[in-house]
Amino acid sequence: MKKCLLIALAALFALAGCQPKETKLYVASINDMHANIDNFPKLAYVLDSLRAVHPDLLLFSAGDNRSGNPINDRYSEPARPMYELMNAVGFNLTTFGNHEWDSGIEALRNVMNVANFPFVCANVTFEDSLNIPVTPYVVIEQNGLKIGVIGAIQLGLNGLPDFHPNKAGGSHFRPIEEVLPEYMHLRDECNALFLVSHLGFEDDMELAEKFPQFDAIFGGHTHTLTNDNTLSNGVLVTQAMNRVKYLTLSTFTFDKNGKMIAKESHNIPVNTEQNTNANIQAMVDEFNNNDVFAQVMGYNDAAIEDCYECLGCLMADADLELAEADMAFQNYGGVRFDTLGVRPIILKDLFSLDPFDNELVIFNMTGQEIVDFLGVSFFTDGGPNYCSGCTYTYTVDDEGKMKDCKVKLANGKPLDLKATYKVVMNSYMSAAFDFQHEDPGTSLFRTSNEALTEFLAKHQHVNYAGMTRAIEK
Repeated sequence: MKKCLLIALAALFALAGCQPKETKLYVASINDMHANIDNFPKLAYVLDSLRAVHPDLLLFSAGDNRSGNPINDRYSEPARPMYELMNAVGFNLTTFGNHEWDSGIEALRNVMNVANFPFVCANVTFEDSLNIPVTPYVVIEQNGLKIGVIGAIQLGLNGLPDFHPNKAGGSHFRPIEEVLPEYMHLRDECNALFLVSHLGFEDDMELAEKFPQFDAIFGGHTHTLTNDNTLSNGVLVTQAMNRVKYLTLSTFTFDKNGKMIAKESHNIPVNTEQNTNANIQAMVDEFNNNDVFAQVMGYNDAAIEDCYECLGCLMADADLELAEADMAFQNYGGVRFDTLGVRPIILKDLFSLDPFDNELVIFNMTGQEIVDFLGVSFFTDGGPNYCSGCTYTYTVDDEGKMKDCKVKLANGKPLDLKATYKVVMNSYMSAAFDFQHEDPGTSLFRTSNEALTEFLAKHQHVNYAGMTRAIEK
């Protein structure tokens, strides 16, 4: 009898020795892809390589999947190419970025129905009549673990994400700090709790201080490349720049009882990868097979590198000329790339530079209203307006607000604060920036894209290299 008991105990100990002492969870995250479908064959190859080692790899997007490539954004069903590609490379979920609304609520619903993965966001709801499938969180069960994932989107000063206010169309938002306590029960129900966030890096770091219940925040919106293993209050915070340049791989280790005992992250370059996935390349080639966007619109005579203002001044000059205005302003966040080589400018470039189709709006504004407007837009948009018909200098105080703004007209004379000037800006600026203006504004019923097209038709060769009109002292 004793001999049988010893054999049984030996077998039990042997079985226990074979059981894994640790379990690992691997999460790949990316953000602000902005419809860079051309990098998807490289992304797919990187994911294939990771899955060969980690077959249970999870793949998350932190939003702004679209807006930045007219091949995608002006497709017959706006943004469908991106979501077909995201399906093909195996995304598990995405949250919303502010640019998901750029083509309106119906276009958003259409691509949500194309996606084979859920849209996860806790601080947005939609009117029932829209039939939009969104969930505040998901719980993924894998390898004996429960992984809770909550989604979040940023809100601007107007209570909306940074999209044109008239695109909201039945979507309603709440500050994420108010919403998260409703879902903290997931901390006790799950082995891991994650936030997929389109709030921005600084906000993610602050949110981690307030909600240390999260194990990790996979972030987006500010196009930040976080350092490996960035922590805030013990919460791992990641962000992988933008436009499919990087992918972040995070590893979470759990003990035999399912308690997380380690976490780490590191960035994997995608843009410099030489290999591609042939099937994804074929999909991208088919989407790119569109001669319309290859039309030559003009010529860039001097290389522009890392200069949003250079291209912002080009856009402002085009608006000024079309509107026959005294001054034109182009918002900081509305210039979507900063580098252009010496080469023909094609239609794809114009729609990539300005993908929003905003109408132009004319205001009759006093000089004082213009100065106040520059200050409001600087604080709201996070940077200076680019301009035409004037130059200006300014300083920034400790609260990030513009002060000591001095405007000079194109003729070199100082702005008369009491005089009235004809000012043109895009409709996003007129709707999203809360500035004082007695004139309600008049739409030209022409878009900023049309202004650029007509400007280049008249000025076939342009040179904006080194252009500076807004100078911080």
